Amino acid sequence: MKVILSAAAIVVLGVASALAQRAQAPPADVPSYTIHQATGPIVVDGRADEADWQAAAGIDFIFPWDDITKTAPQSTVARMLWDANNLYVLYQCVDPYLDAKVTQHDGPVWEEDAVEIFATPNANNLNAYYGYEMNAAGTFLDYLAHDAGIKRTDKTCFEWQSEGVQIATTLDGTLNDHSDRDRGWVLEVAIPLDNFRHLGGQIPPRDGDLWRLNLNRTKGYEGQFSMWSDSHAPEASFHHSAYFGKAYFSTAKVRP
Repeated sequence: MKVILSAAAIVVLGVASALAQRAQAPPADVPSYTIHQATGPIVVDGRADEADWQAAAGIDFIFPWDDITKTAPQSTVARMLWDANNLYVLYQCVDPYLDAKVTQHDGPVWEEDAVEIFATPNANNLNAYYGYEMNAAGTFLDYLAHDAGIKRTDKTCFEWQSEGVQIATTLDGTLNDHSDRDRGWVLEVAIPLDNFRHLGGQIPPRDGDLWRLNLNRTKGYEGQFSMWSDSHAPEASFHHSAYFGKAYFSTAKVRP
């Protein structure tokens, strides 16, 4: 059964923590990334061992806020690829405390170790975008956010269900046992491009097409919020679509 997110839930999603204050000045420009085509099928197994993934350029997440706790920063490197059917995203996460207990689809995965992609294929209208949030156990929340713009949205999400999403994770450590130190986790997701058809833009993308998107990581247990493109928010907050990064699609194959 589809869960309808309340306004209160979107506030939680948008304002990650009132305690996290800005630690660095926002950059003048948003970052950009070229998403190359995969040379062949991508097996979604959470292992990141295909030559295509190793050839795809890495995206190092930044830490805009001073929410670090007693542990070292939880670094993240993401990569993106695509083919005629899917957008693929890979997240490689350093994490000393693996934490993911939510198993129900559309559950509160943002409270745990989770990664996100916010994306719209319509670069001319940033007031609506798709959200996928996925915890270290592979549970995910999907929604369609709107009324974003420069300010965080705290209004609603449409009741919307994606189709055909594949997610796989691998864990290097012991999940939900915080008496030891873990090493990290990898999450791999394939999102059928047809899921992005409702907001305009060209589906599937053409060579040179621009999408606006952001990649985020939630704090989890003893962690730190991080992201690709700085949201310019004074406190930890992700839903600021005006500052999403620029992702250009290329029909050139990624070069291993």
